[in-house]
Amino acid sequence: MAIIVEETVSGFHRETLWYGGDPENLASTILDVMDDWYKPNKKKLDKAIIRYHKMLEDKEHVTFKKLEGLGFKVGGKSLKVQLTCNLMEIFSFVMSEICEIFGKRGEKVEDFQSLAEFREHFLTYYDLDDNLKAALGGMNTAALSRALISIDMKYNYTGRHFQSGEEK
Repeated sequence: MAIIVEETVSGFHRETLWYGGDPENLASTILDVMDDWYKPNKKKLDKAIIRYHKMLEDKEHVTFKKLEGLGFKVGGKSLKVQLTCNLMEIFSFVMSEICEIFGKRGEKVEDFQSLAEFREHFLTYYDLDDNLKAALGGMNTAALSRALISIDMKYNYTGRHFQSGEEK
Protein backbone atom coordinates (compact mmCIF):
# COMPACT_ATOMS: atom_id res chain seq x y z
CA MET A 1 0.00 0.00 0.00
CA ALA A 2 1.20 3.50 -0.77
CA ILE A 3 -0.11 7.00 -0.32
CA ILE A 4 1.18 9.50 -2.86
CA VAL A 5 1.14 13.01 -1.39
CA GLU A 6 1.45 16.13 -3.55
CA GLU A 7 1.70 19.56 -1.94
CA THR A 8 2.49 23.15 -2.87
CA VAL A 9 3.30 26.19 -0.77
CA SER A 10 0.03 27.76 -1.95
CA GLY A 11 -1.91 25.13 0.01
CA PHE A 12 -2.66 22.53 -2.67
CA HIS A 13 -2.76 19.08 -1.10
CA ARG A 14 -3.76 15.79 -2.73
CA GLU A 15 -3.35 12.23 -1.51
CA THR A 16 -3.75 9.24 -3.79
CA LEU A 17 -4.10 5.70 -2.45
CA TRP A 18 -2.32 2.85 -4.25
CA TYR A 19 -2.41 -0.85 -3.48
CA GLY A 20 -0.57 -3.64 -5.26
CA GLY A 21 2.64 -5.59 -5.41
CA ASP A 22 4.37 -4.26 -8.51
CA PRO A 23 6.70 -1.22 -8.46
CA GLU A 24 6.10 -0.62 -12.18
CA ASN A 25 2.38 -0.24 -11.45
CA LEU A 26 3.08 2.21 -8.61
CA ALA A 27 5.36 4.22 -10.92
CA SER A 28 2.56 4.36 -13.51
CA THR A 29 0.15 5.58 -10.86
CA ILE A 30 2.57 8.34 -9.79
CA LEU A 31 2.93 9.36 -13.44
CA ASP A 32 -0.87 9.52 -13.74
CA VAL A 33 -1.05 11.61 -10.56
CA MET A 34 1.53 14.07 -11.92
CA ASP A 35 -0.01 14.18 -15.39
CA ASP A 36 -2.47 17.06 -14.86
CA TRP A 37 0.27 19.55 -13.97
CA TYR A 38 3.42 17.97 -15.44
CA LYS A 39 2.59 17.93 -19.15
CA PRO A 40 1.28 21.52 -19.42
CA ASN A 41 4.24 22.90 -17.43
CA LYS A 42 7.09 20.58 -18.47
CA LYS A 43 9.19 23.34 -20.06
CA LYS A 44 9.03 25.48 -16.89
CA LEU A 45 9.58 22.74 -14.30
CA ASP A 46 12.71 22.32 -12.22
CA LYS A 47 15.20 19.72 -13.49
CA ALA A 48 14.73 17.65 -10.31
CA ILE A 49 11.05 17.13 -11.19
CA ILE A 50 11.91 16.20 -14.78
CA ARG A 51 14.58 13.72 -13.54
CA TYR A 52 12.06 12.16 -11.16
CA HIS A 53 9.50 11.83 -13.98
CA LYS A 54 12.10 10.15 -16.21
CA MET A 55 13.02 7.74 -13.40
CA LEU A 56 9.33 6.78 -13.15
CA GLU A 57 9.17 6.16 -16.90
CA ASP A 58 12.15 3.77 -16.75
CA LYS A 59 9.99 0.77 -15.81
CA GLU A 60 12.82 -1.75 -16.14
CA HIS A 61 14.84 -0.17 -13.34
CA VAL A 62 12.17 1.16 -10.97
CA THR A 63 12.03 -0.40 -7.51
CA PHE A 64 9.97 0.20 -4.39
CA LYS A 65 13.14 1.48 -2.71
CA LYS A 66 13.55 4.15 -5.42
CA LEU A 67 9.89 5.14 -5.15
CA GLU A 68 9.58 5.34 -1.37
CA GLY A 69 10.06 8.66 0.39
CA LEU A 70 10.51 12.14 -0.99
CA GLY A 71 10.37 12.21 -4.77
CA PHE A 72 11.17 15.93 -4.97
CA LYS A 73 10.77 19.18 -3.10
CA VAL A 74 11.58 22.17 -5.28
CA GLY A 75 10.02 25.46 -6.30
CA GLY A 76 7.29 25.24 -3.68
CA LYS A 77 6.10 21.84 -4.91
CA SER A 78 6.70 18.45 -3.34
CA LEU A 79 5.76 14.84 -3.93
CA LYS A 80 6.38 12.00 -1.51
CA VAL A 81 5.41 8.35 -1.40
CA GLN A 82 4.53 6.74 1.93
CA LEU A 83 4.90 3.01 1.34
CA THR A 84 4.19 0.04 3.57
CA CYS A 85 3.66 -3.70 3.26
CA ASN A 86 3.22 -4.13 7.02
CA LEU A 87 -0.18 -5.76 7.59
CA MET A 88 -0.59 -4.09 10.98
CA GLU A 89 -0.07 -0.64 9.42
CA ILE A 90 -2.51 -1.42 6.60
CA PHE A 91 -5.07 -2.72 9.10
CA SER A 92 -4.64 0.43 11.19
CA PHE A 93 -5.10 2.56 8.07
CA VAL A 94 -8.35 0.72 7.21
CA MET A 95 -9.65 1.20 10.78
CA SER A 96 -8.83 4.93 10.67
CA GLU A 97 -10.57 5.27 7.32
CA ILE A 98 -13.67 3.51 8.68
CA CYS A 99 -13.75 6.13 11.44
CA GLU A 100 -13.30 8.97 8.95
CA ILE A 101 -15.91 7.68 6.49
CA PHE A 102 -18.58 6.56 8.95
CA GLY A 103 -17.74 8.11 12.34
CA LYS A 104 -20.59 10.61 12.50
CA ARG A 105 -20.18 10.81 16.26
CA GLY A 106 -16.51 11.75 16.04
CA GLU A 107 -15.25 8.23 16.72
CA LYS A 108 -11.51 7.64 16.62
CA VAL A 109 -9.69 4.29 16.71
CA GLU A 110 -8.19 5.11 20.10
CA ASP A 111 -11.69 5.51 21.62
CA PHE A 112 -12.12 1.73 21.64
CA GLN A 113 -10.59 -0.72 24.10
CA SER A 114 -10.46 -3.62 21.65
CA LEU A 115 -11.04 -4.68 18.08
CA ALA A 116 -14.17 -6.49 19.27
CA GLU A 117 -15.56 -3.25 20.73
CA PHE A 118 -14.67 -1.33 17.54
CA ARG A 119 -16.24 -3.99 15.34
CA GLU A 120 -19.41 -4.21 17.45
CA HIS A 121 -19.84 -0.43 17.43
CA PHE A 122 -19.41 0.06 13.69
CA LEU A 123 -21.49 -2.98 12.76
CA THR A 124 -24.28 -1.86 15.11
CA TYR A 125 -24.49 1.83 14.25
CA TYR A 126 -23.29 2.07 10.64
CA ASP A 127 -24.02 0.35 7.34
CA LEU A 128 -20.52 -0.78 6.34
CA ASP A 129 -20.13 -2.46 2.98
CA ASP A 130 -19.18 -6.13 2.87
CA ASN A 131 -15.50 -5.40 2.14
CA LEU A 132 -15.12 -3.22 5.23
CA LYS A 133 -17.07 -5.70 7.37
CA ALA A 134 -14.70 -8.47 6.27
CA ALA A 135 -11.66 -6.33 7.11
CA LEU A 136 -12.92 -5.99 10.68
CA GLY A 137 -12.39 -9.71 11.03
CA GLY A 138 -8.65 -9.20 11.55
CA MET A 139 -5.41 -9.39 9.64
CA ASN A 140 -6.64 -11.17 6.52
CA THR A 141 -4.63 -10.04 3.48
CA ALA A 142 -7.43 -10.62 0.96
CA ALA A 143 -10.01 -8.83 3.13
CA LEU A 144 -7.66 -5.87 3.65
CA SER A 145 -7.02 -5.66 -0.11
CA ARG A 146 -10.75 -5.55 -0.81
CA ALA A 147 -11.19 -2.93 1.94
CA LEU A 148 -8.51 -0.74 0.30
CA ILE A 149 -10.39 -0.98 -3.00
CA SER A 150 -13.63 0.12 -1.29
CA ILE A 151 -11.89 2.98 0.52
CA ASP A 152 -10.38 4.17 -2.75
CA MET A 153 -13.16 3.61 -5.26
CA LYS A 154 -16.45 3.61 -3.36
CA TYR A 155 -15.53 6.10 -0.63
CA ASN A 156 -13.33 8.38 -2.82
CA TYR A 157 -10.09 8.47 -0.83
CA THR A 158 -8.47 11.11 -3.06
CA GLY A 159 -11.55 13.33 -3.03
CA ARG A 160 -11.66 13.25 0.76
CA HIS A 161 -7.94 14.09 0.98
CA PHE A 162 -7.80 17.01 -1.40
CA GLN A 163 -7.43 20.73 -0.85
CA SER A 164 -7.24 23.01 -3.87
CA GLY A 165 -5.02 25.62 -2.29
CA GLU A 166 -7.73 28.26 -2.44
CA GLU A 167 -9.31 26.79 0.68
CA LYS A 168 -7.74 27.74 4.00
